Amino acid sequence: MSSGALSKLIIKQFDDAKFKEPNGNEMIVPINPAKFSRSVAIQYNEDQEQGTQGNNPKYASTPPEEIQFEFVFDDSGVIPGSNKVEDDINAFKELAYKVNGGIHRPNFLQLVWGNALEFKCNLKSLTVNYSLFKPDGTPIRATLSVTFMHVVEEERRASEQGNNSPDLTHVRYSKEGDTLPLMVHKIYKNAALYPQVAKYNGISNFRKLKPNTRIVFPPIDRSIK
Repeated sequence: MSSGALSKLIIKQFDDAKFKEPNGNEMIVPINPAKFSRSVAIQYNEDQEQGTQGNNPKYASTPPEEIQFEFVFDDSGVIPGSNKVEDDINAFKELAYKVNGGIHRPNFLQLVWGNALEFKCNLKSLTVNYSLFKPDGTPIRATLSVTFMHVVEEERRASEQGNNSPDLTHVRYSKEGDTLPLMVHKIYKNAALYPQVAKYNGISNFRKLKPNTRIVFPPIDRSIK
């Protein structure tokens, strides 16, 4: 692509959160957004005892980053060769909103816009506002207010967070040669707690784990052996 060519915003569809290969379904947004916004937040537990003044909020979690767009679909003749507005809306819903029966959830998405944006996400919300109509009531212009929520693959999230606190829930995938006691020791610094993790995950053969087994390490009650 030449440096002077106009980059269009592309929405690519993936079947899983590893984002290895798009599944071939994608949408090129017909009119590039005039702007977009990105927002982050931090959640705190602000509960405090009755009769007290002020508090020291405890950190609860950091929700995923969100990105907001307004997509305009127009079939009024302003955009040569444009699709019918309802066809574009249905195509977007098929791509981002419809539940994929194979994974029992909507598909994963990647927003790509030249060098300006590469964002792995899920659709969080969609509002359609119609603003122009034919005499028979057929809409020929619509604005989609869309919010996408950032998705980070579990292993990458764990690596980036770098937090092995036993008071948090962790997800790990076993590698060749891993045993459950060894993995438990890395998280809780106490291999003797492996029976609780085995029970939680329904693991019977804890001495030999199949590679790439997904294991959840929940907060442990250390009073239970």
